[in-house]
Amino acid sequence: MFVTDADGTVMGRRAEFDQYRNFRAQINKLRGTYGAKWVVCTGRSLGGYKRIFHPMKVFGIVPDFVISRHAYIYECRKWGFLPHWIWNFRILWLQWKDEMVVRRALPKLRKAVLSCNPFARVAYSTRVRLCFRFEDEGATAYGAEIVRDAVRPHRYLQVFQTSNEVDVRVIPFTKGLAVTELARHLGIPNPQILVVGDGHNDISMMTMTPPCHAACPANAASEVLETVHQAGGHIAKEASLGGVMEILEAYEAGRINSDLPVDWVGYDRPGHMAKPTRGHQGGIFSLILIALVIYSTLLVVSYFCGVPGRQRILAPYFKMIELITGKPVNKAPVAPGASK
Repeated sequence: MFVTDADGTVMGRRAEFDQYRNFRAQINKLRGTYGAKWVVCTGRSLGGYKRIFHPMKVFGIVPDFVISRHAYIYECRKWGFLPHWIWNFRILWLQWKDEMVVRRALPKLRKAVLSCNPFARVAYSTRVRLCFRFEDEGATAYGAEIVRDAVRPHRYLQVFQTSNEVDVRVIPFTKGLAVTELARHLGIPNPQILVVGDGHNDISMMTMTPPCHAACPANAASEVLETVHQAGGHIAKEASLGGVMEILEAYEAGRINSDLPVDWVGYDRPGHMAKPTRGHQGGIFSLILIALVIYSTLLVVSYFCGVPGRQRILAPYFKMIELITGKPVNKAPVAPGASK
């Protein structure tokens, strides 16, 4: 079984039409010579997969199975996609349960770090990400140690450290579970599986038990490069699809190269890889908008209807109009049914 990630692995930043025919020939050779199954494992939805893989489909390049949203298994048929129903329902329950755990774990982690270090502050926080900022490198190292101890029981939380920040992010681990389930369903042992990926969410596929063969293109993240290096897999010199084709040729010819790139510096230490969400500010804006709608409704009802205490409701409105125009406002309300 040949398992590949989608974005950054078989799909680069642009459609590499000049390589599609050679890649199609390689896939067909794997199927004809070894009876291999090609599996695309992506974090995209099934609809997102259809959209980005349409150029390959035009060239007749279609996988045997698709794993969408890191976990949901579909078999590719001529008429469409056949879901692996029992597994898909099971993984839906598993993901919901883990999401509930994450929602409880991150607030507890936030409280634990801030209580131990009064100089730490939260740079930003979302439902799946929490970033702390410290005053110096010493405080950052101390905070990172606390964070790593706290997240150790949670396999889906990963810690990244910069000079003055500690970033905790949810890294999907279900790709490995889905590949293991599909291999069990097809009766393929792990030593006959080759996994190729470039991102942190692909590591769970590369570290399955028993071990499989792992490889990565040149554009892979540093942790992925180290994982492949330790597993004795092939680290390609080409990026994206070119790297995937190089990997297939290397395994067929027995020329596997596990050497790390010359410019490899160790673990990734990303800072702000994504803009923080504005959930708190958005909530305040929504409350202000609701309050304005309610007040406007009261203004209209008070002005045109005989509501008790309407003068108190209308007073701020009339005062604002007078300040803007500099002229007095006729405050006599219009009687219901009367013409203005």
